[in-house]
Amino acid sequence: MKKTFASLALLSAMLLSTLHAQVVSPSATQKPAIVGIAHVAIRVADLQASRAFYEKLGFAQPFEISKDGKVTEAFVKLNDRQYLELYPASAEQTAAFLHVCFEAVNLPGLYPIYTANGVVAPPVRKAGAGNMLLAWRGPEGQTEEITEYLPGSKHSNDFGQHLGTDRIATHLAAAVVPMKDPAATAAYFIQKMNFVDGGMREGAHVTSPADEKDSAFAFLPESSPEKLVLVFTGVKEKKTLRKLKNRGVSATVQEHRVLVRDPDGNLLVFTLR
Repeated sequence: MKKTFASLALLSAMLLSTLHAQVVSPSATQKPAIVGIAHVAIRVADLQASRAFYEKLGFAQPFEISKDGKVTEAFVKLNDRQYLELYPASAEQTAAFLHVCFEAVNLPGLYPIYTANGVVAPPVRKAGAGNMLLAWRGPEGQTEEITEYLPGSKHSNDFGQHLGTDRIATHLAAAVVPMKDPAATAAYFIQKMNFVDGGMREGAHVTSPADEKDSAFAFLPESSPEKLVLVFTGVKEKKTLRKLKNRGVSATVQEHRVLVRDPDGNLLVFTLR
């Protein structure tokens, strides 16, 4: 098995030399690292309803991707480095959590580290929005993604724009999702992706990128009633409740945390820390 992983690492280095000839990361000299959550992708039952909901929370949609005249992906901006990606469900699909994507510096340098740890993934590529992307299947077949923003991409070109002062929150700190085997998934992130074990919190196995204190990825049992929980930090309870009420958004309070449901039933938690 070790020999296989070593071979993968060697192959990765060869493939990356080709990639560098096409796309050179502006952070290629920096230590490879994950620096936070870049986006959370969600399939939504009604794209217009979801857009309207997040607009009430003060989040703008700076751009979208269309095919044959139909929107296939809408980008909701939380801050310059964090987004929600909304994918409209087809007639055969239901609303669902899709994946979490993390942001990295020196993503090409991170790739051989992960493959040496046993992550089996295609080489880093340039994605449709113009950023570098590493995407593969996790232990339960779920999509895992890591991106690095590049100059000239849709995201980079929007830096400093669409940042309304009326945003309910400005930082997405954690995503919590149900898994068939939460402990095994947490172990995958810890052992293969060098995440830190955050232990058990409120029934979820918590992990976080090394040296990154403001981001977490946690896993609940599949029997949990929650499909997706997004935790936003840096907000005050009373002020947030007042803002939501003024905008006609229903909210409840639990242990000084403000709880809101999006149109598909996903739980948004707003808390000070």
